[in-house]
Amino acid sequence: MPAMSGCAPDRVLGIIPAGVFYPVKISLVSPANGAVNVPTNVVVKASFNEALNSLSFNRSTFLLIGPDGRKVPGKVYYNPNSLTNYIATFTPLVPLRPNTEYTAELTTGIMGNLKQHLKKNYIWRFTTGN
Repeated sequence: MPAMSGCAPDRVLGIIPAGVFYPVKISLVSPANGAVNVPTNVVVKASFNEALNSLSFNRSTFLLIGPDGRKVPGKVYYNPNSLTNYIATFTPLVPLRPNTEYTAELTTGIMGNLKQHLKKNYIWRFTTGN
């Protein structure tokens, strides 16, 4: 079979060489970093580039932190059966305070199905509205 010019053979065939693991990456977060007037009943979401180990998601790896530095109590969920949408959610157990800045954090404890971790903690902030 002739090789395509300028393309690595493993990329052409979609084959990942043995021992090569691509890092877990965050594709999108919601609310966005710096968002304002976010509803106080927001569900915080993070999308990833690949399927993840659902057991790596918990309140220690997906955090929401209030202005006082305390963790907001909430429920973390990741659907391991999705074949295309790799989304984790954090649902606060109580409404957030209005006009308040919150910090969301995803930690290196989040792991892909091939045991590769998020390379560094991912932190973003948003502010609730009235």
